[in-house]
Amino acid sequence: MNDLLEKAKIDYPIGTKIENLFNSTSHIITKTVFDHHGNIYTVDDNLNFICVYHKAYQKWAEIIKEETMTQQEFNSLEVGEFISQYKILLKYKDFLIVKCDDVHDLFDLEKINKLGLSVKPKTFMGLEVKKYDNVPIEIDNRLYYLIEVAKNEVIFKTNKKQSTPYIDTPTSIRIL
Repeated sequence: MNDLLEKAKIDYPIGTKIENLFNSTSHIITKTVFDHHGNIYTVDDNLNFICVYHKAYQKWAEIIKEETMTQQEFNSLEVGEFISQYKILLKYKDFLIVKCDDVHDLFDLEKINKLGLSVKPKTFMGLEVKKYDNVPIEIDNRLYYLIEVAKNEVIFKTNKKQSTPYIDTPTSIRIL
């Protein structure tokens, strides 16, 4: 077996997030890497080739490192906040009791990082991150109806009966 393939199996195991060498899209490796004419590939669930190493360019796909929660961020967590979809019910020393799927679970910093969870922001553009019930808003002097404020976007409709909402990051928004 060649050295490049051995390196790829070590450096790009299943679960590794990479950036495509040719179009800057990101992929998570879900299948074992393999050698094909000197290039190293993996395939996605639709059997599309994803290049991990290109022989002619002598270039490896960039590994995208996910940010993990630091100890300081963990210490600043408060009861009532959310880590991803989990609501913090109780904090005791280095442990959190969180609500998940009608039961409780015990999280510590190691478990949070292992699951890749992050703190859910409380606000975006001055609005609480949550679902809304067709609240009238103004964007660029036009009337819309607010459906949801997410961590980095706003979801709204032009009228209450519109079936397809807009997803955008406006420069300003005002609740009427």
